[in-house]
Amino acid sequence: MNKTREQLVGEIRYAIRLTQRTARLYRRVQTAGTFLSIVGGSAALSSIASASVTGGVPAWIGLVGGALLTMAGAALIAIRPADKAAANEADTKRYVALMSKSHGLTEEALALAIDEAHQGDAQEIEPLRIIAFNDVAIEFNRADVVQPLSWEQRILSALA
Repeated sequence: MNKTREQLVGEIRYAIRLTQRTARLYRRVQTAGTFLSIVGGSAALSSIASASVTGGVPAWIGLVGGALLTMAGAALIAIRPADKAAANEADTKRYVALMSKSHGLTEEALALAIDEAHQGDAQEIEPLRIIAFNDVAIEFNRADVVQPLSWEQRILSALA
């Protein structure tokens, strides 16, 4: 089935919104992980520094800080949110460039260009799909097709 130009442009807008929201979420995860690592490291360091001082920082602060530093650091290494954000930002740029070229392309050439652009996409976060769809529906002034969000998706929508 051939898609209309409006459907193809909507598909590009959807891809732009999805990659933007995904990149923003990963950037915020990176920021939170870095913040927690710094706070955890500071707590652990203050515990070590006050070990020689009587009446210093309670020992549990150092333990909690060390655990926080370890978990946040491990999460940042395992998830690599900065790398994933950069990949999604590159995808966004690719789709924005395609959007600007779309006016000079036929429907067939545009569909082919969209398929080619999808081949290099970074992995998406599945719950963000409905959020991105709703963004595009609102952009097209189609509030009647906006889908309700679950509580998890509302949280993700606020974060991303």
